[in-house]
Amino acid sequence: MGSKTLYKYLPSKYVEQVLSSGELLFRNLTYFRQHECEQRGDPLEGHHRDDPDNCVEITNLSTGQKIKGDFSFLNTTNTDLIFIFCLSKTYSDRLFEEFKSDACIEITDVTGLLNRTRIAVRKLTSLHPAGLLHDDVKCYAANQPAEFNIKEPRELAFAKDKAFRNQDEYRLVFGEKKAFNLEQAIVVNGQYDFREEAMKGTPMDKLITIGSIADIATVRYINTEQPP
Repeated sequence: MGSKTLYKYLPSKYVEQVLSSGELLFRNLTYFRQHECEQRGDPLEGHHRDDPDNCVEITNLSTGQKIKGDFSFLNTTNTDLIFIFCLSKTYSDRLFEEFKSDACIEITDVTGLLNRTRIAVRKLTSLHPAGLLHDDVKCYAANQPAEFNIKEPRELAFAKDKAFRNQDEYRLVFGEKKAFNLEQAIVVNGQYDFREEAMKGTPMDKLITIGSIADIATVRYINTEQPP
């Protein structure tokens, strides 16, 4: 764990239940794939898209036929079954605005948060053997080599387009038992609708209660020290 402090931006009306009860709302990747807000929504959550700037030649191994075209190569996993809790490593007025929040919970003991969340997640009957995962979100450009293993589904749970880099996101992740299976596809750019495909999934959430975090966190309110 590299960051010593993490920040959860949220509306002030939810501060008490997070701080006093430790209620962490995990949502599956499909929820964010279908979200229409451009700061939160990304139809490519859980995907890596390899989209070269040039035309691609594909060879049919059965027939030897070669096809050239504007293709993208996708590595993905089942986004219905992977749940995430999003935080940031950065504190800034810009992120208050971007996340439409007037409060921010500052986690001053990140190890404590992770340990408590790990214990709570273990109680889930449908939990994948990987348990709780946590890491920086790995931003990539579709036309450049990625700096992570694009064929490892657990790493795909942390993948996002470079457009989201300014959020400096840190993510807690767990999957259900059948999560983290690799799926691969080749699609024709301009003909494949990522959002339409995302809408086939089922958005879900899970409320994980880890107990009070008042001893390892403080609250900040935008432009003031007290709640509005």
